[in-house]
Amino acid sequence: MFDVVKYSLDDFKVSYKKYLSFALLYMLLTSFLFVPLISFLFNRMLRILGTGSLLNAEVYTIALSPIGVITLISISFLAVVVLLIEFGVMILIAAQRYFSKTIFVSDAFVTTLRKLPRLVGFGFFQVIVLTLLFIPFIEFATFPALLDFNLPIFLTNVVYDASYFSIFQFLAILLIALFVLIRYIFTLHYIFIEERTIIEAMKCSWNLTKYNKLQIILNLLLLNVMIFVVSFLLVTLLSYIPTVAETALFGNIIKDYLITFASYMMILFSLLLIPINIIIITRLFYEFNKNQGDVVFNKLTIYSNHRLMTFENGIVRFFTRRKYTLASVVFVFITGMFFINDTLNDNIVYLQWNVQVAAHRGDAYNAPENSMSSIKSAIEKGVDAVEFDVMLSKDDVVILHHDDTLQRVADIPERVQDLTYDELSKIDIGRMFSEEFIGERIPTLDEVFEEFKEENVTFIVDLKPGDSSGNLAREVVRIIEKYEMEDKAYVQAFDYPSLQVVRKLNSNIKIGQILYLSAGNLADLDVDFYTIRQTMLTERFINNARAQNREVWVWTVNIERNMREVLKYDIDGIITGYPERAQNVLGINFGQE
Repeated sequence: MFDVVKYSLDDFKVSYKKYLSFALLYMLLTSFLFVPLISFLFNRMLRILGTGSLLNAEVYTIALSPIGVITLISISFLAVVVLLIEFGVMILIAAQRYFSKTIFVSDAFVTTLRKLPRLVGFGFFQVIVLTLLFIPFIEFATFPALLDFNLPIFLTNVVYDASYFSIFQFLAILLIALFVLIRYIFTLHYIFIEERTIIEAMKCSWNLTKYNKLQIILNLLLLNVMIFVVSFLLVTLLSYIPTVAETALFGNIIKDYLITFASYMMILFSLLLIPINIIIITRLFYEFNKNQGDVVFNKLTIYSNHRLMTFENGIVRFFTRRKYTLASVVFVFITGMFFINDTLNDNIVYLQWNVQVAAHRGDAYNAPENSMSSIKSAIEKGVDAVEFDVMLSKDDVVILHHDDTLQRVADIPERVQDLTYDELSKIDIGRMFSEEFIGERIPTLDEVFEEFKEENVTFIVDLKPGDSSGNLAREVVRIIEKYEMEDKAYVQAFDYPSLQVVRKLNSNIKIGQILYLSAGNLADLDVDFYTIRQTMLTERFINNARAQNREVWVWTVNIERNMREVLKYDIDGIITGYPERAQNVLGINFGQE
């Protein structure tokens, strides 16, 4: 096992320049060609479906539309082709190096393209599934983000919210996926090296890994642990260098410079992580074939393109003759980026100091949700905003309530819309919470604004779905205007038409679209802010929102780990059921973590 890793590292030392140059050029190429094409196809599909964007459950309609299915298949096809070209080039370079032969990157690229037609046909669907299994284990920066998704927050929610059985199911699915990946790990080698058909390649890989599964896992694990340890030690070493500086001034300058340098080093490590794993997998491919008695020899037929080869030779000669100049340019670039970042950091206000905390349904942890007591408790805790839900009674009175029925808060199965306010006002919503709140009643929006209109707090009014007539929106606007709360009341909803009713009636009231999923361009929405589920929070979403001059609020962030995560983004507010916990986290200096 150690010999395989050693020889793989030796191969990497000889070939790393080829891999790095290919990774950089291929990233640029796909960024200019592939990403715009994917974005064009996806946005074109949305236009054909009749809208430039899909909100929440509308996203699932893509799979119900023939044009949507065709577009998704086309995007999957293109994504797999891009990945296959990348893997193919790296496999061919590694295979030639195994036999101590060299190959031009351009030759590996042309040869890979010549072999691609063999992948199109019966069995390509299996290749799509197999190739997409690799995506969670790699960082493929050139893929456009068609949907915004925050994986760390999602995984944290899975762990905290899931039962033991659900966690067991998740781990079982993960282990099955890893097992399938290991058994078919040599499929691309059989396709690109031995020119097998897809089905033949998958069968051969299955047979070759039958008695070698553990050896594959151990070799890959050992290699990647070594890489992680080396990277960790390098970053640790860089972090200790400033401590030997003579003055605090130069110590801080060196520290900040090394942080900038380390960040670029980590980018290089990420670019080289896939190639070094390809090298060891390729070496294992040949070693396992030897062990089962096959004669191993160089079977590759290399195809060339004279123009590409001439171009590659020119680039190699250029950088070889000017390697010191190149090193100087890199040094100047990193130094320039350091001074830019240092200047920006000196003028930036820490994000956590500007983030507002909104109490979800009032202080629902210490008082019945959507009640006068919960709102009062939240305000007493010094929150910046109070979020609560509103809906209409049978006689069109705006009351604070979340569910369609009263079952959860009062153990009454009736629907709110089937009861008049006179009937609703007699229902006790505090009895099931605790004895302290027995007698707590369902408040109206009028009562809330009358009681708390002088408080220095923002009210986020959440219009609950189910009112297609717009009556709820109209009543909410009337009440906001009645108490002159236009500058202190935000109105948000899942239902976009309801928000447009508010906009038409009073453009001074800020309106926000609630999102748990979206696709396409949201710029066409006429809103002032987004309230997004925490799993949607990404830099891409934030940047787009800022370009549209819109605020971003995140709901519902209750886990402290997730609070720390969302505060790393340039958001405007957190909606949480635990406002005190959020306030404590806001005081943390992330730079000292």
